[in-house]
Amino acid sequence: MSLVSFSRFCFYWVWLIVTLLAVLPQEQVLLTTGWDKANHALAFFVLLGLLDRAYPSANLWLGKVMPLLAYGLAIELVQSQIPGRFASSFDVFGDAVGLAMYLLLRPILINKIPF
Repeated sequence: MSLVSFSRFCFYWVWLIVTLLAVLPQEQVLLTTGWDKANHALAFFVLLGLLDRAYPSANLWLGKVMPLLAYGLAIELVQSQIPGRFASSFDVFGDAVGLAMYLLLRPILINKIPF
């Protein structure tokens, strides 16, 4: 299995897990860092890292960052319709922080880490 194929496999699994965690009732959430905004930042850092490896020729901003930011907004819209869950612009901010952290570390991660 090539690095790209493995990255795609991992990306879609992580995306599915993040989606499930986002739509489960709050009391059923099993994975957490202990702080909701850190959960968002970590999830979107990992998603962008995997997506970057999974589709190396896709445009970084239009093909990776913006779709993930739109996904974060969509999660909040869906959560606003789930009893016990609430939409929050601070959650989208946490998503953006995770994306920004990856973008800042990307030169190091791409050149130094083989995965």
